[in-house]
Amino acid sequence: MQIVAERMRRIEVREAKLLSLLVFMTVTFAVIFFTQTAKSAELSEPYTSVRALGMGNAYAAVVEDADSLFYNPAGLADNSAFQWTIADPRIGINGLETVDTVMDIRENTDDLINAIDGLYGKRIWAGGGGKTAILLPNFAFAAYASSDVGLYAQNPAATTLNLNYFFDYGFAMGAGFSLIPKIWKMGFAARRVNRTGTTLPVGPSVLATLDTDALEDELRRRGVGYGLDYGTTFSVPGPISPSLSFVYKNIGYTTFTHEEGAGAPPRIDPEFDFGAAIKIDALIASITPSFEYKHITRTDVQQGKKIHLGLEVDLMLLALRAGLNQGYYTAGVGLDIGPLRIDAATYGVELGEYPGQQEDRRYVAQITFELGFDPGDFGFGGSGSKDGSGRSSSRKKVKQRR
Repeated sequence: MQIVAERMRRIEVREAKLLSLLVFMTVTFAVIFFTQTAKSAELSEPYTSVRALGMGNAYAAVVEDADSLFYNPAGLADNSAFQWTIADPRIGINGLETVDTVMDIRENTDDLINAIDGLYGKRIWAGGGGKTAILLPNFAFAAYASSDVGLYAQNPAATTLNLNYFFDYGFAMGAGFSLIPKIWKMGFAARRVNRTGTTLPVGPSVLATLDTDALEDELRRRGVGYGLDYGTTFSVPGPISPSLSFVYKNIGYTTFTHEEGAGAPPRIDPEFDFGAAIKIDALIASITPSFEYKHITRTDVQQGKKIHLGLEVDLMLLALRAGLNQGYYTAGVGLDIGPLRIDAATYGVELGEYPGQQEDRRYVAQITFELGFDPGDFGFGGSGSKDGSGRSSSRKKVKQRR
């Protein structure tokens, strides 16, 4: 726990530096341009797996490891392994151009107008995070951190400026169990979240009293919240194993206390997701097409943004992935080398109201270090997940996968 605390301290130092840069950039935008209030239409995810993003984020009916804490806690039900995810740092950006632009705005103050002109229709986005997790039979615990920072300017005639800034860290734990072995699973996951940040539209009312201290006070909204998720999955065992899942996230809202800043961070609304997948376990490959329909009850979200499609082709040490996320293609690759796993993906996010309006193309990578064994098959290095028939998959033992 001392190691985790030290990592959290370092993360908070980096958070303070990043916040200072965001304040500088936002004040610069607001002083130079007349801005109008606008609501960002992006559907943000508080925690994401790079494997899932490569599959179009259609993951609720697929997940079976410690990431079940964030996607579908029913995935913990059939686990018989003991596994320690030592660390899985994740980083993402929406292009190398973003780094150059940020540095230009920060360092070349004499040429700010030209630097900002180049941002119209684009978005500065960076994300990251990671966790350390313990996976036990039917149970998991994790300490995690996740960040999402975005700045998006559009419409040079009447500039719109949207600023998203969120930094989370906390703990999650969950348990899953089988109501009917191998067929009906359910689980619960609980989280304690320390959140800093908000979604901030900069408009005329903000300009009237704008100063650096006031803006920083808005961005430093900090509080603690508690969330609860429920998930259930129905599967048909066999070498071709279809499954259906339903997940209820943030039961009864996740609200935050007011610890610092201008107020509490915005609450997280409940989310209802439906997922489906077919796991086809062949001799030399495992093929998993998947589907997920997110935010079922939200009438303010266009239907095309709710649909997610995915496909994973697992070729022993190598996994190839593709999918559809909010109307845009995704692609990914994973490589397993003993206790080391490397995942990379690209995916598109819709910034407008409907797919095809304004895409933001993002690139993410994740490195995972984990140790574990399954006492049921005496396999070391992976999570010991079972195939649809309940047998230990020999191909997965060779691969040392989840």
